[in-house]
Amino acid sequence: MTGKKKSIISNTFYTIAGALVLNGVLQLLVYPRLNAEMGAEAIGTVLYITGLVSILGPSVGQSLNTSRLVVRRDYEVSNGDYDVTILLFSLIGIAAAILISTKALPGNGSRIMTALLILVTIFRYYGDAEYRLNLNYKRYFIYYCLIGAGYAVGYVLYHFGAVWYTIFLLGEGAALVYVAVTGGIFRQFFRLSPNFRVVLSKGCVLVLSYAVTNLTFNIDRLVLKNTLGGAAVTYYYVASLIGKTLVLFIAPINTILISYLTKDRVRLGRRKFMLFSGIGLGVSAVFFLACQVVTPVFVRLFYPDLTEAVSPLLGIVNLTQILSLLSAYLFIIVLTFTGEKWQLGLQCGHLVLLLILIAVMMRGSLIGFSAAVLIANAARIIAVLILGFVQAGKA
Repeated sequence: MTGKKKSIISNTFYTIAGALVLNGVLQLLVYPRLNAEMGAEAIGTVLYITGLVSILGPSVGQSLNTSRLVVRRDYEVSNGDYDVTILLFSLIGIAAAILISTKALPGNGSRIMTALLILVTIFRYYGDAEYRLNLNYKRYFIYYCLIGAGYAVGYVLYHFGAVWYTIFLLGEGAALVYVAVTGGIFRQFFRLSPNFRVVLSKGCVLVLSYAVTNLTFNIDRLVLKNTLGGAAVTYYYVASLIGKTLVLFIAPINTILISYLTKDRVRLGRRKFMLFSGIGLGVSAVFFLACQVVTPVFVRLFYPDLTEAVSPLLGIVNLTQILSLLSAYLFIIVLTFTGEKWQLGLQCGHLVLLLILIAVMMRGSLIGFSAAVLIANAARIIAVLILGFVQAGKA
């Protein structure tokens, strides 16, 4: 085995292991205990707020993280180009999130804490670019372990009287402290290069694309909270937990893919695109079967009080999440050889279709909502495959 192949394997291990640690703490400790202590309705409100964070965090932080890896092939850029761009988009996103969440965030204290959590999380999502740029995945692993450790310590503090925001602020903050000490990605924060406008323009398109993607990924929390209440948010979340956890693992795998594809200036043709797509389809089928076996057991162990309410949703919701996993994987491959405008166009089309289907099919039920999301996700997979096949032929 060549040194490069060994490096890819070890780096993949580190990224997946980091995701396992982080999500293990969240799914096995934090959320089950919060559900047990708060109840389904109250934890639904927490999930709504963390849903806002999950929309804006990766939409700004992760998109510009990925953008920096792609842009570096053609432009010389500075830390400040991205740091300032992130700050600008963060302020706009936070203002929008607070504005649309007036009912869910009735007090100034909750609004301030939510804004702070969103800001810290956005920079945390961007921060691991320090290790992606240098292919230093040992430190990437430590970065995510520190987030998980911070969440665990934060939960202990919550258990003894701190507000629940402490859990997430401590975890996200621990990672930022680590990257500030070990890296330089936030140094010369406001120093701009002549290519700042390029970063801003390309980043804007990619942020919008990621925002649409993450909005659709977390649409359940926003729609269900405002129509069926906090308990419905909790039921759908628990039903989708295993599937969504697998979707989260695709981000580390995508990290490896795009890091190496952009570093070596690899251009994919149709044959390689179809090979990658076939691998994705095969893995997704295995993951779906695994979800069908594991999810009922997981729910009974960690959310026994919700088993009856959640059981009817499991099959349809698991398939929905696996299609999201496949879509995220395919999108990151297509991004390496197509313009950002294609990504944004497809994502906007998917969101419009999703909203139409929800309006037509939901009819006040979780099953109707679930079916609408499933059909929209299947349509997106077909669209991405067509786009990738057509564009790969031009690469």
